[in-house]
Amino acid sequence: MIRKVTRYDAPAAAVRSMFRETDDWPRWMPSVASTRTLAEDGGLRLVEVVLLMFGHRLVQKLECRESDGRLTHRQVEGWFKKWEATWTFQPPADGSGGTIVSLRLDFDLGVAGLLVPRKSFNNWVSGLMDGTIDHGRRRALRFARREREPTQAVEVGQPLLQVFETADGFEIFFAGQTFHIDARDLPGTHGDAEG
Repeated sequence: MIRKVTRYDAPAAAVRSMFRETDDWPRWMPSVASTRTLAEDGGLRLVEVVLLMFGHRLVQKLECRESDGRLTHRQVEGWFKKWEATWTFQPPADGSGGTIVSLRLDFDLGVAGLLVPRKSFNNWVSGLMDGTIDHGRRRALRFARREREPTQAVEVGQPLLQVFETADGFEIFFAGQTFHIDARDLPGTHGDAEG
């Protein structure tokens, strides 16, 4: 069994919604290549999840249930003998804001466990869950920031998008907001200037 507890600086409802939206998992969850909702009935959803692990495409069908502020993902078909993850999202008891996110994951490899050392696999799954929590934190922060920062309408006749090259990257004006992209952050660059 793996247990994780962390804090996100975003409201509990937004964080819960982010984890609930299975169609969005491939955009931010590590190793999730695709998802497809097979059936839905109220707080219960059957979802096919395609994972890319160890160079293989693994398919898992999960029963995703929401109740009492908890999300439970239980494998009903797949390569684990047992896989049940329970996520909870609660405001901190001290009222300081944000969300306490906790995970309880119970899994069993079954026969495959005879081929893979348990400790190694536990460490790998624990790392995967850490990655999910970390990616989720960054995504939740972006959503929380968008909720706090009202977008400004672009005046009629003003350009919607402008891009200017600067000495260290690019300055982008989009919909009345300014963004800076450092050249060192661009793929295939190492911050080296060619002369």
